[in-house]
Amino acid sequence: MEEIETKATRTRRRILAAAAHEFAQHGYGGASLRRIADAADLKVGSLGFHFATKDELVAATLRDGVDSAREALSSAVDAVPADADPTDRLYAAVRGHLRALHASDDRASSVVRMVDTLPADLRADHVAHERRFARVWLDVLTRGQREDVVRDDVDIRVLRDLVVGALNSTSTTNPQANRDLDAVVETVVRVVAP
Repeated sequence: MEEIETKATRTRRRILAAAAHEFAQHGYGGASLRRIADAADLKVGSLGFHFATKDELVAATLRDGVDSAREALSSAVDAVPADADPTDRLYAAVRGHLRALHASDDRASSVVRMVDTLPADLRADHVAHERRFARVWLDVLTRGQREDVVRDDVDIRVLRDLVVGALNSTSTTNPQANRDLDAVVETVVRVVAP
């Protein structure tokens, strides 16, 4: 049975898209609820019907961004056939991460832009959600070690954090974002390979 989307669900999705764009452009501190409302074709007061506070909207935007990136990463890795060369899985993970980050929407970019500037309480709430994304990368790299396509002479968690940080540095909010993403893919794979 197909689920019917309600007007409230469509409006919430519109707000999250507008918020992601605003946060990707202006970060946590510079974001304007008025600009978000205008972009979502709403009055500022109407945002309160869906999100009681700016921080509630920030938390929802972060969850949406991380979930979309995790889904893109997982889908890319899962699409690699079981009998493929083990390096293909690593390439797929890097490309999936970059695709999510450079998608036409701002969901993943808003997370990258905001995460380091969040107040402590929002950051603490977001950490558990980030761990689910990090776990996908940890699984990819651990499997890569078992298959001899990822270095085993380094701390795997440090390697994961370096890879994710390097990929996130190519965010579309970064002034250097016009670099060749294929070169980024090749470089990351060469760095992690033995």
